[in-house]
Amino acid sequence: MHFGFPILPFFLLFLIFLTVRYSKIATKRKQQEEEFWAKERQANITPAKDISNLRYITIPLEKFPLNFSTDEEVIEIENELKDLATHRLLNLDGISNTDLKLTYGVPNFETMSRIGEDFDRVCILLNKYAKALFEEERYDDVINVLEFAVGVGTDITESYTMLAQCYRLKEMEAKLDLLKNQVEQSSLYLKDSILEKIS
Repeated sequence: MHFGFPILPFFLLFLIFLTVRYSKIATKRKQQEEEFWAKERQANITPAKDISNLRYITIPLEKFPLNFSTDEEVIEIENELKDLATHRLLNLDGISNTDLKLTYGVPNFETMSRIGEDFDRVCILLNKYAKALFEEERYDDVINVLEFAVGVGTDITESYTMLAQCYRLKEMEAKLDLLKNQVEQSSLYLKDSILEKIS
């Protein structure tokens, strides 16, 4: 006589497992939501902090080869960098709006958001500026521009790959090793991808 495999008990066990699993997930999600809103409520009543003495980033224009080109786009990049050099800049990548309010206070939220946006704009401009210099084979100048960008934590992959390329062209292997080490120890979102491209 042939007996079928007893599927029903295993099916019921599987259903119980799924029910318990989904219940745990739902509980964890609810807890995370409650924690988020508690943090948000606290952030929204955080008083203003003193932001006058923060270690703001300064663009080292004196190291850049200003006026090296008559190309209108390059001149526009330089002019915008000159303007942003008068602004307060901070790398606020990865910091949520809630954390901005908690750290600097609600009254400073718009100011700090603008400071972070200006920093992002600077990184984009530095990358464009370096590309223009690279096309002119001004590799030492590219290195000056991109070492600053990388030093302040730009998250633009091309800035790292271009800098690595210049180090290789100039046979600066020690600096290339330092760059790899810097990326490896960073919290860049695309860290693994950048490492792969510069190795």
